[in-house]
Amino acid sequence: MSLLFVAAIVTGCAATSSGDLISEAKIAAIKIHVTTFDEMARDFGPPRTQHVNPQGIRTATWFYFNNSEYGAVQDQRTLTVIYNQDGTVKDYMNASSGQTEKKPGR
Repeated sequence: MSLLFVAAIVTGCAATSSGDLISEAKIAAIKIHVTTFDEMARDFGPPRTQHVNPQGIRTATWFYFNNSEYGAVQDQRTLTVIYNQDGTVKDYMNASSGQTEKKPGR
C-alpha cells in the first residue's frame, strides 16, 4: 500500500467518527449564561477556530464532517458559539446538513 493511500484512509476514518461529536443531546445540554468555554471544549473537543474581539468577546467554531466511502462530504455540522466576557455561552448557532438552529442570548 502506498503511504498516500494509508493517509487518505486514516483521514477519512477520523473525519467520519468526529461527526458524532455534535449530537442533538450535546446541543441540548448547552445552557445560555451557564455553560463555559472549558465545558464546551471538554464536550466537543477543541474548537476549529476561535477569535477574541477587542472587547474581550470570544467566538469559537466547531466544524465536523462525515465522508462517504468515495471521499465526498455526506454530512457536515457546524457549531458557532459566542461567549460572554465571563466565559459563559452568550449565544450559539447549530448548522447541520443545511439546517440552521439559532438560540438567541437571553
